Amino acid sequence: MKWHLLFYPILLIVTLLVCNNPFFWDTVQLASKHGHFFYDTNFQSLILPEEIDSGHPPLFGMYIAIIWKVFGKTLCASHLSMLPFIFGIVYFLHAIASRLLGQQLAIWLMLICLADPVLASQMVLVSPDLVLVCCFLMALWAIWDNRIMWLALAVIGLGLISTRGMMVGVALYLFSIIVATEKISFNLVSRKLLPFLPGGALAASYLFYHWMEAGWIGYHEGSSWAPSFQKVDFKGFVFNIGVMVWRFLDFGRVSVWLAIFAIGFLSLKRSNWKLPKIDRLKRGWQLIFLSILLFLAIAPTQLFYTGLLAHRYFLPFFLSLSISLLYFLGDNNLWVPKKSVMNLVLSLIFIVSATGNFWIYPQKIAMGWDSTLAHLPWDSLLNETEDYLKTQNISLEMVGTAFPNIGSREIYELNGETKGFVEKDLENNCYLLFSNIMNDFSDLEIDELNSKWEKIFERKRGGVKIILYKNPKRSLCGN
Repeated sequence: MKWHLLFYPILLIVTLLVCNNPFFWDTVQLASKHGHFFYDTNFQSLILPEEIDSGHPPLFGMYIAIIWKVFGKTLCASHLSMLPFIFGIVYFLHAIASRLLGQQLAIWLMLICLADPVLASQMVLVSPDLVLVCCFLMALWAIWDNRIMWLALAVIGLGLISTRGMMVGVALYLFSIIVATEKISFNLVSRKLLPFLPGGALAASYLFYHWMEAGWIGYHEGSSWAPSFQKVDFKGFVFNIGVMVWRFLDFGRVSVWLAIFAIGFLSLKRSNWKLPKIDRLKRGWQLIFLSILLFLAIAPTQLFYTGLLAHRYFLPFFLSLSISLLYFLGDNNLWVPKKSVMNLVLSLIFIVSATGNFWIYPQKIAMGWDSTLAHLPWDSLLNETEDYLKTQNISLEMVGTAFPNIGSREIYELNGETKGFVEKDLENNCYLLFSNIMNDFSDLEIDELNSKWEKIFERKRGGVKIILYKNPKRSLCGN
């Protein structure tokens, strides 16, 4: 039986179950706000308004707007529009796994990758990272299978989905040279560039056009996310390294790294502690090079700036690690894996990865909530809170809150409601809505809320809690 085919109906059912969930976290801007702009203006401009322009090519927002034009502007249509990319991820992941690992390990690879909290969480969101991952896996399969047209199509997708996709495209170009069976030469380097030229040219053209129209590339000092692009000093660089290591181990991925180090230890022990000879043409070395190239493509922007260390940014790197791990687990030249032992190891990796969705940090430690399925209760909790506000005749504008909950409810829920919560201001807000999914509350603000403000509504479900506070300065609330 072709067990991998079961993933398609399962993921379809999951998508249907979440298809009325509002936009969440960065998808509020990258999907909803961008989509609204193109939908409302009928695609009259490629350049987004400055307040929502994050410098990426606007392909994803345009795609969402087209879906709304054709199928109606609904949350369900938005979520269902992700299915081609979700199915593409499954297809190309299985194609790669079957080529490298054989059928048994291929299923394990798919289970481990799809159980990864970062990818699993993106799969229940309307996320451009699903497009990036799909194009990345398509390109990787095309390189190994020598499918030039498919590779060109994948690179176009990478180049037009985000600047990070462009970086991944560069890493894949270098990888395509490494996996070539012939000696590296100028002719090889030039020939391998050909399928990357259409995507590269489109990406470069957009960046140049954006620079001509907007006067900047990537970000500008007046943007709302400019603080995230502030360069760090040496102390900040060291701090970012620590945070990056945390991201690599977070949400159950520690099991992948432990398995990688265990295999490395066993293989070195078997070879009497002699390092193996590097051979770029061997599949194992190719996978190592792939992970290194992806790390070098993505990591610098994470380490040298203050606020860019998001889990989802590393998805191609995480996937390459999982592919490498499964390959080396099945390599008899490194160790002699008994089938029962290997299945036990794979089961533990899968279980730890899946249970990573239940890792909830203490209230004052920021979490990447868009990278764990633990965020799912947020939508129902917020609905209950809004119902409570209605019963108490409290307007949304009287309630302060933080990202990702500020602004018109239309942007989140596509419900036509132009009113929404306002940005928190503990001095002037009459009411304040707090949730542990909000990372923008300082420790001092949390302490003040707990010690001085009155809790008038509180709910908790799973690892998510939501609290509505009333300002102790009664005069602000009219009593």
